[in-house]
Amino acid sequence: MDPASIGTTARIASSVARPIIARLLVKESPGAGLVDQPVRVSRLVSWGEKRSLNKLDMWKIARELVTAAVEANPHEPPVASDEREALADALAATLGALGDLDMDDVQAVRLGHTELARRLTSARPDATRDLTADATVLHASLVDLSCLHILHFFTQRSTFVARAQVAQTRLLDETLRLLDALVDRFPRPGSADEEFETRYLAHIERKYGRLNIFGLDLSDPGRARWPLDTAYLNLEMASQRDGGSPSANRRRVEEALSGCTRALLRGLAGSGKTTLMQWLAVSAAQNSFPDELAALRGRVPFVLPLRALDSGLPLPEDFLGAVGNVLHGLQPEHWVDRVLRGGRGMVLIDGVDEVSESERPGVRRWLLDLVDLYPRTFFLVTSRPSAVDVHWLAEVDFAEFNLLPMSRHDVDRFVHRWHEAILTTVDEPDEQLTVERLRDALRVNLRQKHDLYRLATNPLMCALICALHRDRLTHLPVRRMELYAAALTMLLVRRDKERAIPVPQGLAPTEEALVQLLQRIAYWLIRNGRSEAAQTTAVRIIREKLPAMPDMARPDRAEDVFRHLLLRSGLLREPSVGMVDFIHRTFQDYLGAKAAVEAEDLDLLAESGRDDQWEDVIRLAVGHARDGERAYLLRKLIQLGDQTVDPKLRRRYHLLAAAALDHATTLDPAVRATVALRASALIPPDTPADAEQLATAGDIVLDLLPGPGKLTSDQARATVMTIARIGGEAALDRLAPFTRVADRGVRQEVALSWPYFDARSFAEEILAGLPVDDLTLHLSGPEQIACLDALGRVPHLSLRGQILTADVVGAIAPLGVHSLSVEAATTVSFILPSLAPLSRLHRLTIESCDVIRDLTALAESPAEELALHRLPDGVDLGFLAEVANLTSLTLTSPYGIPLPTVPLRQVTSLEVEGVLVGERIPDVAAVFPALNSLKLRLTCRSHEAAVDLTPLRNVLRGQVDVVLVDAGRVHGLDVLPVDRISVRHEGSGRAEGRTRPGILRRFRA
Repeated sequence: MDPASIGTTARIASSVARPIIARLLVKESPGAGLVDQPVRVSRLVSWGEKRSLNKLDMWKIARELVTAAVEANPHEPPVASDEREALADALAATLGALGDLDMDDVQAVRLGHTELARRLTSARPDATRDLTADATVLHASLVDLSCLHILHFFTQRSTFVARAQVAQTRLLDETLRLLDALVDRFPRPGSADEEFETRYLAHIERKYGRLNIFGLDLSDPGRARWPLDTAYLNLEMASQRDGGSPSANRRRVEEALSGCTRALLRGLAGSGKTTLMQWLAVSAAQNSFPDELAALRGRVPFVLPLRALDSGLPLPEDFLGAVGNVLHGLQPEHWVDRVLRGGRGMVLIDGVDEVSESERPGVRRWLLDLVDLYPRTFFLVTSRPSAVDVHWLAEVDFAEFNLLPMSRHDVDRFVHRWHEAILTTVDEPDEQLTVERLRDALRVNLRQKHDLYRLATNPLMCALICALHRDRLTHLPVRRMELYAAALTMLLVRRDKERAIPVPQGLAPTEEALVQLLQRIAYWLIRNGRSEAAQTTAVRIIREKLPAMPDMARPDRAEDVFRHLLLRSGLLREPSVGMVDFIHRTFQDYLGAKAAVEAEDLDLLAESGRDDQWEDVIRLAVGHARDGERAYLLRKLIQLGDQTVDPKLRRRYHLLAAAALDHATTLDPAVRATVALRASALIPPDTPADAEQLATAGDIVLDLLPGPGKLTSDQARATVMTIARIGGEAALDRLAPFTRVADRGVRQEVALSWPYFDARSFAEEILAGLPVDDLTLHLSGPEQIACLDALGRVPHLSLRGQILTADVVGAIAPLGVHSLSVEAATTVSFILPSLAPLSRLHRLTIESCDVIRDLTALAESPAEELALHRLPDGVDLGFLAEVANLTSLTLTSPYGIPLPTVPLRQVTSLEVEGVLVGERIPDVAAVFPALNSLKLRLTCRSHEAAVDLTPLRNVLRGQVDVVLVDAGRVHGLDVLPVDRISVRHEGSGRAEGRTRPGILRRFRA
């Protein structure tokens, strides 16, 4: 139901509505269950000739429903008191149309409650003629709710044909359960909690509903913040699975978090962690999560940036106060506890890496306590990759993800959106044409210059490049240090000068002076392990520096200088009243590194290499330093690494020195050789995590990586990952030898590297020479589809996203595809095209069938093996009878047991995974008479009821394996052949019971 209607019908819980609506229907007589046939709806209602209800009774029932709706929200009645009788008249007339419906109960259930409500309303079009708009809306909601319960009663009747309607029965049960869950999830109407939550959620939406997009404020500072739903880019994440390749586990955010209740998200600086957290908070405040995150709807978000928690780790009642939320003092007593305990909370903890390493164990204990107290709360924790170990929160079931760099397609989308946002600020046609030309030129530039593209693979740097490209009329530096320097010039000087912004009287800010002051603030934050400071502290820092800058301002003008920096520099912001921080941690690290080098704190920098908070500072310091300083700093890092006995710490120092070489424009060859020698000791990488870290050192690693000859399988795979993460033409050359190894896992990793390179170059130089008979080639974008002409035979394909169209089928048909996996993104539904052109197709797997509007095109599939996962509610699988070659079938559904309604005589092998709604396993043999292999995995609704296995006796041939999840007892085992049937019990809270194949373990009722 629409959230707006929750204040009316959704708050009428099933316990209230069910007995009222039940009086509309005839109770079954004792002999009613003898004939298993549908019954006409008109015979099931309680009015008509010799029935128990008359028109007055009907009106009374309708009036009770109206009264229940009004009492659900007494403080804001949905209709005025003088309208209620008219509304009851209209509702009674509409429900009375049930007695005239020309259909039976089976047809009504197939129709669904929404369509049944439409039929009833259409049958009595004049019923609402005299109602007000509010009363008409409430009438529609009450009719919809009534139909939901009416159809639920139909499915409960003994004469109802349960086998044919099991999916629809599950839908009605599930909808009623969700309706009651929604009632529980919202605070009591008119309560102090509800009133406060309304204010709080509106505040969260305003606070986080807009994004600062770097560079857009150059056009119009009044519009520097853009709507989140316009600016947010849905990036990809990789789940941290043991032994699995991150490249194979790429998922968009909504897909990755679907079904997840606790998540730890790692990402580099600027990768979009905080923006993602902002999007989650706003989506919760608006109750606007997409379908795949429907489980998060109705939750209350609490955003806790650890860098902003001045008074330590807060207790739940102090969540708002700890982040300076202005509503803290107004919240009802114990409100946060009630929200979290009721499973309505969403706790978003940002920046574990922004607290010191010594404090992180305390953060972990605090998190464990919160999870223990509030197990039904959704938790998301973010960190930079190296700040916490793998499985840091695994003991409390946190799923772990890495936020991935933007793919070429994502970079292209980001560039397009950035320039589209600029166009909304430009009125002159000539200037609009200029912006469009700049957009197209930058796209070409990023495709042609790999070094520039590598810098653009996180959202912050991509926005910086877009802004500089426009500001400098396409003339872009290609090194990170030069990009930062150009950005500072653009923000500190050119922005105000070109817009003729006056400088306050008595101040003479120059770029150099402003940078000096910002450096001191940044370095104070870094040395104190902070990401924000009190504004009084920033003013003090400025006041101490001004005596050395007499041309800038007098020391007594420190407050004015600070205010100028805050309002005009574009680098500082006010995250909360009285506080100041940098618009992004990257700029803080860049300026702080410059201050550290100028202060000659090289020893402090090197020794701080043990703290991951200093990693970027040290790398940037190498870029700021002069030749002698740079050599000293790198030697010191190597020396500290050599001296430590901790192998993990030694690796950190040596890897940091190697990664810093990327910023060393000039360097003593002997120092470079020393760093390279230590880096070679880190090679080859053994794990995906090693590969990710090693790749941060950049191109220097490519020269050190060995070929596949003497590597183990794991080392070879990790080496391929390292090469892919570095990217570029040189990386393609290093990747080529790995295409010829015998190990399938290594060659599969090569194939998974495609998104990290230019699609055409990779297809022609790598894939064209890669033996693929035993590999699966993953296609995830139009750029890859366009390159298929460079390939020969590709027997195994996997398509991800909404890219399966008739044109794509035509493009892959010449490849001789033997097996095809289709994994649709779960955001937009689409229509499945005909697969008839794939004449060699043997096996077809479709994930997320619930986003495909029509599956009937599968009737033309030549596949012999078919797997359909996440089948939607009530789907009609009768078209499977037309799949001529079909012999093996796999069906899964989270809703019921997805079986066709017509016999499939050609299928000999069947696997089914679903939910057992009743107590009796369906008669599979009636639908699949030729089975010789059957595997059932059924999650049972009830722990109490005994599961009836007797229908399995009709499976005459072959082996039968049944797994019952969360089942209590079974009966019917005495009639089953012991030598062919294996039954296992699994489930939470129960020791798993297993049987050996062919031996039946007897669980008696």
